[in-house]
Amino acid sequence: MSIIRQDLSTKDWTIFALERSKRPSDFKKVKENKAVKEYERNCPFCKGNEHMTPEDILTVKDGKQWLVRVVPNKFPALEPKGDCRYKINRHIIGPYLSIDGVGNHEVIIESPDHDDNLCNMELYQVERVMQVYRKRFIELSTNKDYQLIVIFRNHGRRAGTSLEHPHSQLVATPFVPGFIRGKLYESERYYDDFGKCVYCEMMAYEIKARKRVIFENKDFIAFAPYASVVPYNILILPKEHQACFAQVSENNVKYLASILRTVLRKLYYLLCDPDYNYIIDSTPIDQAGNRHYHWHLEILPRLSTRAGFEIGSGININTILPEKCAKFLRENNV
Repeated sequence: MSIIRQDLSTKDWTIFALERSKRPSDFKKVKENKAVKEYERNCPFCKGNEHMTPEDILTVKDGKQWLVRVVPNKFPALEPKGDCRYKINRHIIGPYLSIDGVGNHEVIIESPDHDDNLCNMELYQVERVMQVYRKRFIELSTNKDYQLIVIFRNHGRRAGTSLEHPHSQLVATPFVPGFIRGKLYESERYYDDFGKCVYCEMMAYEIKARKRVIFENKDFIAFAPYASVVPYNILILPKEHQACFAQVSENNVKYLASILRTVLRKLYYLLCDPDYNYIIDSTPIDQAGNRHYHWHLEILPRLSTRAGFEIGSGININTILPEKCAKFLRENNV
């Protein structure tokens, strides 16, 4: 029999169609035997090809050698205009509303080496990348044009990446989309009803139950959500209540780097490097410090494909319970 579960934080539903259930090992990707080199002549992100990208916004160096670079996206979804005093205009044409496409779209190049991978980097290099995330987030938060900052990583073709070189992206938008407004509304409603952060409540229950916990360290926990929307859906949350990603201290970034690297290594070695997206989901800039939202990093492996029912209804269908996924990842060391 199928099971239908509701996500406490969003009120969205997931159908677990267990008659289609697969063993964890059945989600393993078929490994491609392709040679990946440290340097690709046509890759704009490789060391030696710096002339192929726009000028650096931020560079982390070791002597003369760069270790992490941040550059404007060459094909941006949104572009900055002027400074934080720039007025973003609304335009009404008949019943329709539009606004100026002002924002920011940056690429974080995570390593000079084309064949590198976030899950196999030395921990101090992953920490450098997380520190850069934090610095750029804080810097862009001072710009009054921007309301929301989203940091994300697309890994693999099915996840939407066009370049293999390890990189992530950051987009700052001048509005808060309805999807995020909906999550904020549900978390605020829960706080109004119970006086507690819904994410803190979920985390406390998961720590006690232990069924869906994958890994934890001093400051962060990774678990499979109760109503996981896809196989091997993973949430990473700070144990301390923090609404905004900017609240992560510089010292605690190493614990974020450690847990992220550990989880990605498990996916890489146990599921043969699946394509995935991860997103840092933080409160809008003007709501930093609120008591009802809790920033988190969500990993969504691309092991299944949304079909007509899911697209038409907004209800996800998953073929494996999160308890099974978490147990597989938790009990197998890499």
